[in-house]
Amino acid sequence: MGARFVIAAGFIAASLGVADAQETALVETGARIARGSCASCHAIGAGPDKNTMSAAPSFADIAAMPSITELAIKVFLQTPHASMPNIMLAQSEIDALAAYILSLRSK
Repeated sequence: MGARFVIAAGFIAASLGVADAQETALVETGARIARGSCASCHAIGAGPDKNTMSAAPSFADIAAMPSITELAIKVFLQTPHASMPNIMLAQSEIDALAAYILSLRSK
């Protein structure tokens, strides 16, 4: 039984490592999309890169809102808003951007 446990534990650890790598890649893709499509209005990093000429909230401020969830971000990005340009994003880009925004919570 001990060997089976070690093998199972190793498999689980390897699976978690793959999941972490995939999440990291998704967040990095989201950061790239944010720099290319959102940075003209939003401060996109965790630091003080706020565009003071814009009333748009920073991504860190958005991430810190108690009501913000992954689903809320995804729905928002798929809904036209008068105060935002109509940027057309693929579902994979929306997923990545949501992952990036939520990654700013811990920073």
